[in-house]
Formats: sequence, structure tokens, C-alpha cells
Amino acid sequence: MKRILTIFLMVLMGTSCADEKNGNESAKPESLSFTSKTIEKKLDDCDPEKGDCTFISLSFPVAENGNGAAEKINTKIEDFIVRTLDFQDDRNTDDAEKLAANFIEDYKEAAEEFPDHELAWEATIHGKVHYRSSAIISIQFNTDMFTGGAHGYRSTNFVNFDPETGEILNNTKLFSTEFEDFVEKDFREKQGIPLDENINSTGLLFENDEFHLPENIGINESQITLYYNAYDIAPYSDGHFVMTYQKSEVAQFLKIKEDPSSQQK
Repeated sequence: MKRILTIFLMVLMGTSCADEKNGNESAKPESLSFTSKTIEKKLDDCDPEKGDCTFISLSFPVAENGNGAAEKINTKIEDFIVRTLDFQDDRNTDDAEKLAANFIEDYKEAAEEFPDHELAWEATIHGKVHYRSSAIISIQFNTDMFTGGAHGYRSTNFVNFDPETGEILNNTKLFSTEFEDFVEKDFREKQGIPLDENINSTGLLFENDEFHLPENIGINESQITLYYNAYDIAPYSDGHFVMTYQKSEVAQFLKIKEDPSSQQK
């Protein structure tokens, strides 16, 4: 009887330990991941493929799981989309759903006020995860918008995040101060602007006549891309300016340290 009782207690303890182990494994949080969300609204169910259709289409990454960074990343992604398309500072638009609805309503109001200039409006933002590693998540947004006028607007933007905190990694967190000097020298050489002349001497529009890095800097597994959109530093007719460097070429200026085994496209 004593032997049977001993065996029973051993089995019970083993089962308890196994249950505890399984419980700890199930409690372990899943790693940060991304899905995609699409929001589309059209005026009177028109067909964008046939033209003369006012519509807005937003597709963007949505962060899930992780250790708390997902909510911050999602908030900042939607904030970027709103700031890109909504120029009315007196309106409290705080998410992409509301933005899409407002876009259609704004068109209706404009069409009523100016019936002789009733041109269809279009707005498209396509966002995707450009690059992921242990140290950075780079999100790329391509925007096309037309709300009347002589021409529409097209831009490429990058927003870089710390995957651990969900905070935005701005230029000062990504690069040392020497990086700007390195890029300015290269920019002047490519644009034919002597070092001893004003940066705007050839017709550029740098604020305060001083060179600065673009807000839009994309990072992937091998390259750093600097992207000045139209109007950033030059008239619309000059288009955009893009400068690309191999990571190995500018490694001495990079503040972030990546684990090569964690890099993802």
C-alpha cells in the first residue's frame, strides 16, 4: 500500500510540474508582428477604375502583440496618415476611419460651394513595413493626392520606430552629428554647389539658407535612403531628390546597433 501511495505522489508531482511548465509557456507574450488594414470610401459608390470618381484608399501596417510597443506604433502610424492628408488644424481628426469620412464630406462641401470647378478628388496612401531588425522598424508610405488645382501631390515618407518602446527614431537618434556634414558635402558635389557658396545659390529652398537632412530617411538591410519630397527643398517642378548610401559606407555615423541575425525585409 505504501509503495502504491509513493508512486501516486510521484505521478501527481510530475503532472503538476508539467502543468506549471505549460502554463508558463502559454503566458509568454508573442513577439511583435504586423498585419495590414485597408480603409476605402467612395462618393456614391463610384468606380475609381473608370475615372471621375472621388475616393480615398488607405492601407497601412497594424502592429500586434509584443511587449507594449504595438499600441504606440499604431497610434503614431494613424497620426502620420491624418497629418499627411488633413490640413484643417481646427478639426479634431484622430484616426484613419474619421479621416476617410471627412475627406468625402469635404469634397461634397467644396462641390456645393464651387459647382463650376467640380473635379473628382483622389487620395491614396499605401504603407508597408520597409524593414525590420532588432533595433529598428522602418515603415514606408507612398502618397498620391489630388484635391483640385493645377496638379496633384505625390510623396514618399519613412517613419522609423524603436521595436522595444514603440517610440519614433528621429535623425538625432539614428545618426551622429557628423552624418549631416558628410551628406551636405556629397549633396553639394552632386548638385554642383561649391562649399563656399550659399546652399540656396542655385535656386534651392533650404530653410534659413542652411542645409539639413530630410525628415524622410529609410533604412533596410543594406542601404540608407534620404528622400526629399517635392516642396521640401525646391519648387514642385524640380521634383524630389534622393540620395542612397550603403550601410557599410556610413557605418561610422550610425547610432543604432543591429543584430544581423534578426534582420527581416
